[in-house]
Amino acid sequence: MSDTTTIDYADPAARAGLVARIEASPGVAKPDPILQVDNIVRAFGGMTAVDVGHLEVQRGIITAMIGPNGAGKTTFFNLLTGFDRPTSGREAHWSFDGRKLDKTSASSVALAGMVRTFQLTKALNRMTVMDNMMLGARGQGGESLAKAMFKPLWTRQEKDIEEQAKDLLDRF
Repeated sequence: MSDTTTIDYADPAARAGLVARIEASPGVAKPDPILQVDNIVRAFGGMTAVDVGHLEVQRGIITAMIGPNGAGKTTFFNLLTGFDRPTSGREAHWSFDGRKLDKTSASSVALAGMVRTFQLTKALNRMTVMDNMMLGARGQGGESLAKAMFKPLWTRQEKDIEEQAKDLLDRF
């Protein structure tokens, strides 16, 4: 942050005070940005989908990007999360929580804490909600013949994943 105040982002009153201190004009520097983007451009066949000179997103504040279909919102998120690369001749830079991510793979971006959801999500409709949640759990070691044959190698991990899924279901 630019000042010496420490914000408790879990406290709604503290967040409200932070919002009150931020000038409500585009391009204004944020006191504690979690996302910073500079010079990111993506074009498809001569049509520019994204052209962002500078953007900062304040930590602890809900921020939305709105626009009509085809405005470049998904393309912008694809660039930030490593699913696509800029086409700009200018040097594009972006960082999340102080980590440079402009030359980082999608998996490394996710490990850094910036994750995304996809527009066309589909649950596996023959599976329970719990099974769908467990299927997408992070840190799964993958399938192998050795693990399949020796139940103790996978039952502990499955139990941990189930507990995490139950916790998420309880919270949300």
